[in-house]
Amino acid sequence: MELKAYLRTLAKKWWIVLLVFLITYTATLVFTFTQPPVYQATATFVLTLGPAFRNTKDSATTLDILSRRTEIATTYSTLAASRVIKKQAADELGLTDEQRSQLSITSELVAGSNVLDISGQGPNPRLVRDFANTVGTKMVAYVQNLYEVYELDPLDKATLPDTPSKPNKPLYLALGAVMGLILGTGLAFLSAYLQAPPENVTNFGILDDETGAYDKHYFLLRLEQELSRAKRSNYSLSVALMDIDHRRVLRRSSAQIRREALGKVAMRLESHLRSEDIMARFSDTVFAFLLPDLPSEAAKALLDRLQVAIAESPVELERSGAKLKLHSSTGSAAYPHDDAGREVGSDDLLAWAERALRETEASTNGAIPLFVANGKSEEKPADLVVSSEQRSR
Repeated sequence: MELKAYLRTLAKKWWIVLLVFLITYTATLVFTFTQPPVYQATATFVLTLGPAFRNTKDSATTLDILSRRTEIATTYSTLAASRVIKKQAADELGLTDEQRSQLSITSELVAGSNVLDISGQGPNPRLVRDFANTVGTKMVAYVQNLYEVYELDPLDKATLPDTPSKPNKPLYLALGAVMGLILGTGLAFLSAYLQAPPENVTNFGILDDETGAYDKHYFLLRLEQELSRAKRSNYSLSVALMDIDHRRVLRRSSAQIRREALGKVAMRLESHLRSEDIMARFSDTVFAFLLPDLPSEAAKALLDRLQVAIAESPVELERSGAKLKLHSSTGSAAYPHDDAGREVGSDDLLAWAERALRETEASTNGAIPLFVANGKSEEKPADLVVSSEQRSR
């Protein structure tokens, strides 16, 4: 699907995008502003060598001490968040069971350093600050006898937090807006996909939605390929254009009638083509034909048969019960071209075919073309549309 098709879908389904956006953003607002505030306070500690090892001159001992720094710091970080340390701190502060359940502790070793951060979180900023500092104090006391090599010293005490760390309202609202737009756009495309006719779902991007014939882009691609093969192998190749609505009957009809009629005409034309021929919808009511290994005269004979196929019987429309009497005009060009004194390209063949089509249209001057029926050349009546009601009369 091209970008323009996506934009057209969004233009048609804008109300879905807006509705989903409003619902999602409203839900985000409610969720964000109903969340209880969570404050965070952090106490900082530094891991240092014990007094007995600060001035050691033994190289082996010094290397062993340094190699164990990360291991020991990680152990301290784990102990800081343990239940034992948290219980001791809560007991010293005299916290109730409800206050204990609302408070939590996290510890983190700052990467590439000897600094350990102990953070408390909870709804009460004062309790959070006191809890983080008390946990740090209990931690220092607990680890004093664990290792003689290192000791944990306070660096910065936790301070009273001014604003909650959660919820992050600007972030939540921004995410809600983005999610609303993504969900709305996705549902708009899904709605358009589900409403599309079944044949449109599996056309792989090379078929015309209304007729089931190949689209113009695919036709031009195959024309380049077949012309290259014709030049290389010295084969004939014909290109033809057919305006199936010479009298502009379809142009004056509703979109529904035009769609059904185009599909039926395309099926009728397809039945008269060879398996190697390519038929594509070139423009509104113009079909293009790529006819490999078919010289000019043979191509014109095929076009005559196609015109007869369209004109000999009206196109019956099942939904409305009406019948459309269509008349066509054609133009063709062939490779090799006698008048071409230069290298022939795909644009040349198309230009010659289009010029031949316009000349045919101009020469008829709106008259209804003759066609062959039962071996005789006849002119069809000028009735364009015959309804089921008129037929009953």
